Amino acid sequence: MATRGSGCGILCSASVQEAGDFAAIAARLSLRSRLPFLHVFDGFRTSHEIQRVELISDAVLQALVPEALIAAHRQRGLSPDRPMLRGTSQNPDVCFQAREATNRFHDATPLLVQEAMDRFGALTGRHYALFDYQGHPAAERVLVLMGSGCGAASEAVEALLARGERVGLLSVRLFRPLASQQLVAALPTS
Repeated sequence: MATRGSGCGILCSASVQEAGDFAAIAARLSLRSRLPFLHVFDGFRTSHEIQRVELISDAVLQALVPEALIAAHRQRGLSPDRPMLRGTSQNPDVCFQAREATNRFHDATPLLVQEAMDRFGALTGRHYALFDYQGHPAAERVLVLMGSGCGAASEAVEALLARGERVGLLSVRLFRPLASQQLVAALPTS
């Protein structure tokens, strides 16, 4: 939570399998969106849990993160062979203009996240979405959650639905940058 205002994209996994999968997805996202990405998961609960996972093959990783994206990233790097000026000392008005110039990257990122998740799903059969809703379509109570608590909450929602309760669970995977209301309305629901 301390990094949420840093400008980094934040992708949160809820299980050991998602932690492995989202590490690969985050690599693609950083290169495609040109934003740094933090892939986060619950310390100890996910990082130390022993589970069987499906490994990602080298072929899938190469298809997910093409060489062209890596080459483009390297080409933008600072080099004495291609000198350029970045990060100068600025007065507040110019600093604000520079900050506003990055908005196009942040605004485009949620669609790129879903595109990366869709590409990963096509390659592995494991499909993810920015947000997943599970529960009654007219829920009276909805739990919004991210991280390892989603698994237990999902089981609780299923049990409560079986008893006739009108409850739901919204699992959040993309925490930053926030998706616009128009984007959320256009996303497929699972």
